Amino acid sequence: TSSTINTTVNANSPVSVSIAASATNICAGTSVTFTATPTNGGTTPVYQWYVNATAVGSNSTTYATTSLVDGDVVSCVLTSNALCATGSPAASNDINMTVNPNLPVSVSIAAIPSGAVCSGTSVQFTATPVNGGGAPTYAWYLNGGFTGTGATYTNVAPVNADQVYCVVTSNATCVSGNPATSNTLALNVNAAPAI
Repeated sequence: TSSTINTTVNANSPVSVSIAASATNICAGTSVTFTATPTNGGTTPVYQWYVNATAVGSNSTTYATTSLVDGDVVSCVLTSNALCATGSPAASNDINMTVNPNLPVSVSIAAIPSGAVCSGTSVQFTATPVNGGGAPTYAWYLNGGFTGTGATYTNVAPVNADQVYCVVTSNATCVSGNPATSNTLALNVNAAPAI
């Protein structure tokens, strides 16, 4: 009769990995971090990240990038070194990214009346923003000093060579050049003739 050999049979360890993103709907250039959560990855699992079909990142549980474009698909493949691992390498879920373009903010102003005015004539200025959002804020400046808010500003006592401009702050998402400064209008005010 021989010696007895005791055997240890380990259960199979199915391998899987899931990933999550810090955000999936972003503005262009925003940093996004993806995090992998392994199951039965072993002591030294290997991670390979992909954007679409291109390998990216390093062998890490996280992948961060600022260069995503609209429609990019991010995924991860996990190779386990666990004992009795099955289904390795394992592919993660896909994360579809929505990347919104950055919209430049600008504003222009116009005066009514637009030409030369007589002393004592009020001049109304109107701001027209681009990519201002649903509720932009306005700050008007007369000769460099703050003088009012709102989409319009009226100078009730204009002086020749007065300079007016407006600064608009957009509340839209994914904008650039915010706040934006308008063109500057210099007033041409003529003295009232003596009668």
